[in-house]
Amino acid sequence: MKRPWVVLSAVVLSLGMAAGCATTTALQNARASLNKAKAAGAESKAPYEYYTAEAYLKKADIQAAKGDLKATKAYSKDSLEYSTQAMQMSGGGAK
Repeated sequence: MKRPWVVLSAVVLSLGMAAGCATTTALQNARASLNKAKAAGAESKAPYEYYTAEAYLKKADIQAAKGDLKATKAYSKDSLEYSTQAMQMSGGGAK
C-alpha cells in the first residue's frame, strides 16, 4: 500500500523542482538582460523601456517570493522583452 504513495510523492516532487528551476532561469535571464541594457546606456537612451523592464523585474521578484510561479514567469518575460528593446534602442544589441 505504501509503495504507490512513495512513487507519487517522488513524481510530484520532481515536477515541482523542474517548475522552480525554469522560473529561476527566467528570472536570471531577465536580470542579465536588464544589466546588459544598463551597460549599453539604456537608462538615458531608452528610459521608458529600461525602467519598465526594471519594474517588471521587481514584480517578478515579489511574485517569486510569494511562490506564484506563473506570475513570476510572465513578469520575467515582460521584463526581458522591455530590456531587449532598451538595449537595441541604446545601440547595444542586434538591430
